[in-house]
Amino acid sequence: MSLFLNQRHQTRIAGRQRLKPYMIFGVDTVAGAELARSLCPSQRVIGVGEGHLPEIEQCEMISGQAASQNPGKLIKDFNISCVIDASTCGDSIWNPDAQIGSEEQCATSLKLAAACRENGIPYILLSSDGVVSSPWMFHEEDSESVCSSVVAQRLLDLERQVLAGSSDTLVIRTHPIGWSATDGQPNWLESLLERMMTNRPCPELLLPGHATPIAATELANIVCRALAENLRGLYHIAGAERVHRIEFARKLAQQFEIGWLGPDRVRIHYTESERTRFGCGECSLQTRTIRKALCVAMPTLTESFSLLQEQLAERIEQPVHHQRSRAA
Repeated sequence: MSLFLNQRHQTRIAGRQRLKPYMIFGVDTVAGAELARSLCPSQRVIGVGEGHLPEIEQCEMISGQAASQNPGKLIKDFNISCVIDASTCGDSIWNPDAQIGSEEQCATSLKLAAACRENGIPYILLSSDGVVSSPWMFHEEDSESVCSSVVAQRLLDLERQVLAGSSDTLVIRTHPIGWSATDGQPNWLESLLERMMTNRPCPELLLPGHATPIAATELANIVCRALAENLRGLYHIAGAERVHRIEFARKLAQQFEIGWLGPDRVRIHYTESERTRFGCGECSLQTRTIRKALCVAMPTLTESFSLLQEQLAERIEQPVHHQRSRAA
């Protein structure tokens, strides 16, 4: 029996190796790492990142800034079948340290989209809920209430260009939350929990802003469904619950049984400059289009937090360090 099971395991590995690989840019982001984990069991995946790379079983890795400078060569050399780009918007807009929508990132994403077009393969871009803003809530894909910040306008221009450049493009606006992709490198969510536990300041929570966050694992599962159904165009994938930053943090503390209520008084009035900052407006997303296309429900915030709690417990109880392979 053990020989039979081993043969089946070897057959699955051989099958994966014969598949044309997916390439995930920004595999070192919260969303990019979860996409790699979701795809790896059934698909050969090559991750590309510039920071500390995660250790993901069966995922091949390419590191270094040079890897992103000539995407066309990478795509040809590895005979890529699909590119997923989480490098520009792979983290929460409420994370003050997140690199989202920089001029360099958007320029690289345009290069990726052009390379995919030249090679005749799909290009999947993760964009941000930060591009929309007040006065409306639960924005649909064609919402005209957009954020006026430089970053938001840059991302909107990126969306327009990649969608106009090829009909084989899928753009997903979202708000991913999750744990650090790399062991020993705590991210914003982990830092937020630690600061709440030790009653230290959380200044990012004092800014304005509503959103519909979703656990990165849930996001990845829905994106995989969208890929299987060959969806193209612009879609919103987000949580089912709209929350303010403070409300988000209080519910997170409650989920992890931390006695934290935040500031005694939450500001009601903010300056115009505060409200128009990227990620500080009304960024909640309407997900009717993706729910109808895939017949899938979006998770509530409690469901996302419960999943994150389970994942953290597994990491504490069973720390696993997988051998990371290098793409040859």
